[in-house]
Amino acid sequence: MAWLIMDKKEFLELLNKYNAGLANAEEVAFLDAYYNLFDHEDEAFLNLNQAEKENIKNEISQSIKQQLLQEQIEEKRIPLLVKYKWLAAAAVFVLIGSITLLLLNNQNPTDQIAIVKPKASKHNVEPGSNKAVLTLANGKQITLNDKANGVLTKQAGVVITKNKDGQLQYQITSEATAGINTISTPRGGQYQLILVDGTKVWLNAASAITFPTKFNGNERRVEIVGEAYFEVAKNVGQPFKVKSKNQVIEVLGTHFNVNTYDDEVADKTTLLEGSVKVSKVTNGEVLRGNSKVLKPGQQASVSADQSQISVEIADEDEAVAWKNGYFKFNKADIQTIMRQVSRWYNVDVEYKGEMNKDLFVGKINRSEHVEEVLNILQRSKINVAIKGRTIIISN
Repeated sequence: MAWLIMDKKEFLELLNKYNAGLANAEEVAFLDAYYNLFDHEDEAFLNLNQAEKENIKNEISQSIKQQLLQEQIEEKRIPLLVKYKWLAAAAVFVLIGSITLLLLNNQNPTDQIAIVKPKASKHNVEPGSNKAVLTLANGKQITLNDKANGVLTKQAGVVITKNKDGQLQYQITSEATAGINTISTPRGGQYQLILVDGTKVWLNAASAITFPTKFNGNERRVEIVGEAYFEVAKNVGQPFKVKSKNQVIEVLGTHFNVNTYDDEVADKTTLLEGSVKVSKVTNGEVLRGNSKVLKPGQQASVSADQSQISVEIADEDEAVAWKNGYFKFNKADIQTIMRQVSRWYNVDVEYKGEMNKDLFVGKINRSEHVEEVLNILQRSKINVAIKGRTIIISN
């Protein structure tokens, strides 16, 4: 949605539509940016019941209306200053095009909203797209970026096609023998595939999955690096296992996301549907007695430095945001944000000076040009510049 300049009348009309239940999905998402703050269980909210939170929301809404009636609206932005005594945290909301970001800052108890017109692209830094390389069992590599739909290759009784949805699909047509294939995405790439058993896999940027072209024996085992989302085909007699550097995940049929990038502090497995067992791996070996069974809505974290697997309530939307076409941050620092930006836009990030400890909550559409990301960071009081394919963050 492209929000450009919004005057008093338009904003009040939007509030009235929302209160009457007539606002569309995008308008609701815009207004919800104000109120999503109260869904996060920060310490400031722990002692508030739902009625108290609703009162705060209503008071903010009234304050917004009063501000709009009293203040002169600038040509390209609407500052909204709302002070409320209940909060220890401050919030800075910024909406640029389809970007929404909330800055949590413990220093200054104010809220601001800015609505600006997206700028034209000045840099040759495009968002990521469907890019990957398929490595066959014989070592041959096929670049998948620009391949037309249809049969790509045949190997040992297995046909590999690119279907009408752009997914790589494996199908057995005769007596097949298992060979090992790998699909890898670069920075700035993503890809989807369907394994021979019908399991669907989404690969994020800078990721890879290694798998057999035919699942033999009493299990289906794949290995990943980076990040992948799985919708596993059910087969009770042949459990599906996903191995990464620090863990093995065992499932029968389920939906889950695995983030196992080397530059993240831990491997994270987020379960959306079904059940999985996560076991810790040390020096390539599964540790007996060190495993956790997840329920839907839970996330397991495990790293080489952790002695045990930790389990907590997951932000499911955040975990699979990349698969659904956007970034989502839930109290993330600037380094966490920029790691995701770096992978998706294929850029390097350079830090100058000591970074502050501000935390961010919000969404950024992954189809945006890099300028939109830089624009929102600048409006969130972050010093940011770009030189070639390097983004520079300075204090």
